[in-house]
Amino acid sequence: MPIYSHSRLSRFENCKLSYKYCYIDRIRKEEQGVEAFLGSRFHEVMEKLYAELKFKTATLDELKAYFNELWDKNWNEGVLIVRKDRQPDDYRKIGLKAIEDYYGRYHPFEEGRLLGIEKRIVIDLDGTDKYKVQGFIDRLMEREDGHYEIHDYKTSNTLPEQRYLDKDRQLALYEMGVRAAWPDAKEVDLVWHYVTFDKEMRSRRTTDQLEDIKKNTIGLIDTIEATEEFPPTESNLCRWCDYQDICPLFSHKFKTDPLPVNEYLKEDGVVLVNAYADIDLKKKDLNAQIAELDTEQKKIKEAVVVLSEKEGVDRLYGSNNMLTVKEEIKVNYPKSGDENRPDFVRQMHDMGLWDTVTDVQWSVLKKIAKAKDWAKDVPSELKEFISVDRYKKLTLSKKKDEE
Repeated sequence: MPIYSHSRLSRFENCKLSYKYCYIDRIRKEEQGVEAFLGSRFHEVMEKLYAELKFKTATLDELKAYFNELWDKNWNEGVLIVRKDRQPDDYRKIGLKAIEDYYGRYHPFEEGRLLGIEKRIVIDLDGTDKYKVQGFIDRLMEREDGHYEIHDYKTSNTLPEQRYLDKDRQLALYEMGVRAAWPDAKEVDLVWHYVTFDKEMRSRRTTDQLEDIKKNTIGLIDTIEATEEFPPTESNLCRWCDYQDICPLFSHKFKTDPLPVNEYLKEDGVVLVNAYADIDLKKKDLNAQIAELDTEQKKIKEAVVVLSEKEGVDRLYGSNNMLTVKEEIKVNYPKSGDENRPDFVRQMHDMGLWDTVTDVQWSVLKKIAKAKDWAKDVPSELKEFISVDRYKKLTLSKKKDEE
């Protein structure tokens, strides 16, 4: 069984097909999103800052210069910017501002004893070497009071609510590895630095919470190992996916977008989608017209009922057609699944009606209600189950002399 990581587990949870492309088919992509590029450069600056603390404290200008050097050295055409209204320098400025904020908040960086930078940690979830998870801790610290701190830098443009961090799996897994490696750890604090917000957020895990995460992670690994079908899952994360060009949900778009207009409009898929959409639009227009006609017809029906009652007639005649007005009733009763259904059925049995109504699939219930004039008075035994509504039914037909 392979050694898993939080990112590997998360990729499976987010999209099974993306997981298959990455970890089973091992399709590697040269492209990298600008957000990931920015995050890598910031991490490298932090690594330099803390690695040199034993010798000297870098100045803010030195760190910013180092960031710019890394940016220029590593920038390439494979760095993708999803947002069309943004330029590379927009993201560079975000990184520089994050460095300034971080430096101002933590200088002179006397936060405790540094135990590791980009520290690899391996977690043996069940003690059998079967379920292993590895990760890299951005920065591991020990305070004077013996508390350990796992620090993680985030350059994302969204700030999570505390309740989500309190359920975070990644740093909780790292805590398991830290506690196994350093049993003397009294407490372990999980610390996130959301540097684009100049925000530090913290959380702790209880023993029970760590056990739950351990069991859930083992269960997830078992699920992954047993999975044979890897369908795509569409979400907001698709915008940053490396595999859009081969994903069945997006590959046609990647195939057709580069085509010149004259070829694009003739492409088979484009032609079919456009034709389907045209018909769908026509149907919506027709449905809107039908809705308007239904509303108009309802008003006419109400007028017919009023006139028939005023004239004391049950039929009105037009040029070629006639409308017959007939009083009808609707019997409301508990349907299957209703909590009152069992008591209703029992009462119908007691009244000797059940076999009769089921033989004709309930239509006879309406006949019984008419014959016994339930519209006036429903039998007391059924009043809690049945109600009867009166309404006028209109029937349109040809005039007799026109047939």
